[in-house]
Amino acid sequence: MTTTVFSISPFRDVHDIEVTTTKGRRFTIDIYKNNSGFDSEVTVLDRVSSNPGSWLYKTNPASASAQDNFSAAVQLIQDYLAQVDAQDSVKDIHNPCNTPFISDADQNAVLAQKGLNINARVN
Repeated sequence: MTTTVFSISPFRDVHDIEVTTTKGRRFTIDIYKNNSGFDSEVTVLDRVSSNPGSWLYKTNPASASAQDNFSAAVQLIQDYLAQVDAQDSVKDIHNPCNTPFISDADQNAVLAQKGLNINARVN
């Protein structure tokens, strides 16, 4: 009898950041490391809106800086909320798997620049 073992490795390194709002919307920021720097995307899970659903958005620009990508992702979330429900706001930023690309202190600096009076949590 032969045994087959499958080994799965990540396509590329990723930093996951979970974002929730006061009204229950959820977002996942994925910052990916690639050969020339970083790129990112935001997954929106909106069960609250009159048109509920989930969407995936690429952020711009891809850059050599994870912090630039985090800033672009936070801006995308703020723009989304301004469009669908200006009364909703970000209440929590959670890094469930540590902070491999952008530290919590750097995340907090971006959040302050964006006018968000919250601190990123780690684990």
